[in-house]
Amino acid sequence: MRKLAIVLLTGCSFGIVSAGYASDLPARMPTKAPVAVYAPLPFTWTGFYAGGNAGWGWTNGSGTVTSGGASGPISVSGNGFLGGVQAGYNWQMNSIVFGLETDFQGGSGSGTVTSTVGGITNTGTAKAPWFGTIRGRLGYAAADTWLLYMTGGAVYGKSTLDGTIPVTGAFSSSATYWTWTAGAGVEKMLWNRWSAKLEYLYIGTPNHAPTPPGTTLSGSAHANIVRVGLNYHF
Repeated sequence: MRKLAIVLLTGCSFGIVSAGYASDLPARMPTKAPVAVYAPLPFTWTGFYAGGNAGWGWTNGSGTVTSGGASGPISVSGNGFLGGVQAGYNWQMNSIVFGLETDFQGGSGSGTVTSTVGGITNTGTAKAPWFGTIRGRLGYAAADTWLLYMTGGAVYGKSTLDGTIPVTGAFSSSATYWTWTAGAGVEKMLWNRWSAKLEYLYIGTPNHAPTPPGTTLSGSAHANIVRVGLNYHF
């Protein structure tokens, strides 16, 4: 009995000392999960976009007009404001950007047409109330948020001609046409999903032009357009 009591007392004493020693150890702090750090996704021009534009255009042309067996020179010049909407899609591969874009424009541009046939000078007013383009774009993405590009494609539209011929009186004619265009531009992402662009287009000679009754035209005419635009990228 005496030996058993000694063993029990020794065990209790060891437990008390162990508990006291354990209470002196520093408390283990809970470990936190490492915070994940995500690198931002690189910017890309790939995707749909749509927006609006406004600008200025000017036209010059010259040729020959034939009426009643007589021929003479004809010239046209004009300018005016234009504005419209555009939409397109871009594909980016590394720094190269391919794209398709279409736009539709309305304008207040008008010009003066002057011709001289058989010693008689005729004048008229030419207008281009609307036109549209379907173009491809090929560009280089510089410093991520800048895009330098070339563009080219087809143009369709309507032109009108109103005037007076001294022999036959007043006339009014119109024509729809197709032609080609080529140009270049620069586009810059501004904030979030919005970008701004500055663009120049050269437009070639239309395949049809409005003419007074009983006359035929030959020659060439071209237009220049400078416009700014704002796009939203989806």
